[in-house]
Amino acid sequence: MTNALKYLGLILILSVIGFLIRDYFLDFSLSQIANKNSQITSRTMSGQFYSHILFALSIGIIPLLYLIIKKMTKLNFMNQGLVSCGIIFVCGILLWQFRIFQLNNRLQKLSEFNIGNGIQTELNFDNLNFGRYLFIGFLIGTILSILIFKNKNKTLTE
Repeated sequence: MTNALKYLGLILILSVIGFLIRDYFLDFSLSQIANKNSQITSRTMSGQFYSHILFALSIGIIPLLYLIIKKMTKLNFMNQGLVSCGIIFVCGILLWQFRIFQLNNRLQKLSEFNIGNGIQTELNFDNLNFGRYLFIGFLIGTILSILIFKNKNKTLTE
């Protein structure tokens, strides 16, 4: 019971932290988009709220993903646990950076058209999906960790 309370507390704390740092994450993500002639627009408030909640939940779900890995592979925390957490974070960051790469490529292709000096390219805020790509990267990292440590533990016991 106390173990479950630890995980619930950690999920809650990380969700609150994710909710608080989401603006910094968004600013950092937008600063990596190379094209300065583009403008981020939002036509609805629900998209911004949904993005805020999704980012907070993707940060908060990390202990639950670790618990899934731990239960499926029976790993110890010091070595394999830290590596599995690293795999989760690296996959999340890689997929998030992949989304920024996609947006930069799209903006690069749009900037090749000669549309005039006063016209700016617009990106809809609802289509940025930085938090969604981060969350999917965390899920991919979880699956990768399960596959790696399930096979590794199987070969060690045989």
